[in-house]
This record gives sequence, structure tokens and C-alpha cells, in this order.
Amino acid sequence: MVSEQTRNDVWQELLDVARLVRYYEALSNRYRHNHMIVRFLLLVVTLGGIAALLDLLPPVAQIIAGAVVALLFAWDHAADYAKKAAVLQAISLECSLLEDEWKQLWATICAKDANVTDEEARRMNRQLTRRISYVTGWAGQADVRDDPRLNKECEKVAHKVMADRYVA
Repeated sequence: MVSEQTRNDVWQELLDVARLVRYYEALSNRYRHNHMIVRFLLLVVTLGGIAALLDLLPPVAQIIAGAVVALLFAWDHAADYAKKAAVLQAISLECSLLEDEWKQLWATICAKDANVTDEEARRMNRQLTRRISYVTGWAGQADVRDDPRLNKECEKVAHKVMADRYVA
């Protein structure tokens, strides 16, 4: 039999991982969007620079286009949106896999004929918690900044979805 404390611990972790899936997916989408914007601007300004070199634009446009291309190139390199988006997408996918494992654990401990002990459930929960900490640590290694507002929004959505799914 699994204690109420263990059930609560597993439920809280399940809620947390549901939030993390949404949060890292939203961050990944944001960084991917930023990457596309910078690349699009770089393309537009580069085309303007080419037009200036072909004498389709005044000489001052060559200088401006060159400066803006250099600035955008430096920004693209420094921000490294593509790498961050890829890392965040990987984190989101790993969190989703861990969410499935937590759902399985939750179903196991909630089953009427559950044959899992409190210690087994706690051990499995600790193991999943360690794995999620490892996976979410990748964001720090990729220099991704936290977004507390987005995190709160994802928490609200995750709690609503989980309440609709499990609490009836």
C-alpha cells in the first residue's frame, strides 16, 4: 500500500513535469522564431547590400548595408538561437518521455489492485526526479535564461489540463 504522502509527492512531480514539457516547448518555439527573424533580416539586408554593390542603390546604402549585415551576423552568432532552440526541443522531448513514466507510476499507485509498496513508489519517484533534474540542467549549459512569466503561464495550463484529466 502506498501512503498518502507518497501519492502526494508523485502527484506534485507529475504536475511539475507536465509544466516543464509545456515550458521548454514554448521556449524552444520562441528561440526558433527568433532565429528565423534574425536570419530573415540578414537575408533582406544582404540582398540590399548586393543591390547597392550593383549600383542599384546609392553608395551610402553600401555602408549602411555592410554595417547592418555585420551587426546581424554578430547578433546571430552571439545569441546562438538555433543551438538553444535545439537544446530546448530535446529537453521538452525528454520531459515528455519522463511525463509518460510518471503517468505510469501514478496509474500504478492508484490502481485498486496495486501491488507496489510505498518504498518502491518512493524509489521510482526519486529516480525520475533525478533524471528530470539532469535533463533540465541542459538549459543552463546552453546559456538559456529562465522566463518566470512564461513558466507561470505554463504552470496554469498544465494544472488545468491535469485537473481535467485526473480530477473528476
